[in-house]
Amino acid sequence: MSAKVSVIIVSYNSEDFIEKCLVSLRVIAKQSLLGSEIIVLDNGSTDKTAEIIEKFPEIKLIKSNENLGFAKGNNKAVKEASGDYLFFLNPDTEIPKPASQGEQVRDDANFFYELISFYGKTSDVGIVAPRLVMENGQVQSSVRKLPTILGAFKEYILGMQNEYSQYVPDGSSPVEVEMVYGAAMLIKKDLFEKMGGFNEKYFLYYEDADLCKRVRESGKKIFYHPGVSVKHLVGATKSESDKSELNYRSSFRYHGLFGFLVLQLIFFLRRIVRSMKE
Repeated sequence: MSAKVSVIIVSYNSEDFIEKCLVSLRVIAKQSLLGSEIIVLDNGSTDKTAEIIEKFPEIKLIKSNENLGFAKGNNKAVKEASGDYLFFLNPDTEIPKPASQGEQVRDDANFFYELISFYGKTSDVGIVAPRLVMENGQVQSSVRKLPTILGAFKEYILGMQNEYSQYVPDGSSPVEVEMVYGAAMLIKKDLFEKMGGFNEKYFLYYEDADLCKRVRESGKKIFYHPGVSVKHLVGATKSESDKSELNYRSSFRYHGLFGFLVLQLIFFLRRIVRSMKE
């Protein structure tokens, strides 16, 4: 199998964790059977993030003078990518070292090999995402149905599980899902470009939902691959207040005014029901 993977990372004030991420990628890149490149776009960090990245001469660093956001930053980095596949990765992640037998890395244990092998042999695949594992060892809920008002009503009013919020799929085999989180995902470059990249109306959040929706509408499938894992420091890149505000803005853009207001009503009713049960 011959393929080249472009790892795309967008960083912003990531000095506390990006070095571990890049070190883990360096190991994978050296042992990869497929060939890979690592591109980091720094979104105008005001800390030492750029200085840390510059310690890795094999990494292509793109410096932005302003914070472009997740979607626009990734799109800009992709323009510099030469790989057949794009692997979007958060800076607050680490890739596990490949398992080995003696001095040789087994083909079936190579991180990119696993993902691309599955991609190549699976009909109509569009995006493949690995399992995300948190620092405490628990598997992160990183899969959900595409967010809809009906889904929120089913889950929060009717009590039906996994209709709106994120969850972990059952089983140990790859499974088709409606959407995966953008913290770690693999997609062919030509498909990503055909989709027009990430929708830049989303500064942060919902850009992964929007992309997965468009990929599915094109006839391609989204898969969650629990056989491949990535360590993820959940929420390390933003404060809780920042996350809440950005999530609100992106939710408004995704659902529209009426949908957003109905969604807030559903969340309000959910809180009322919970308080009555306490």
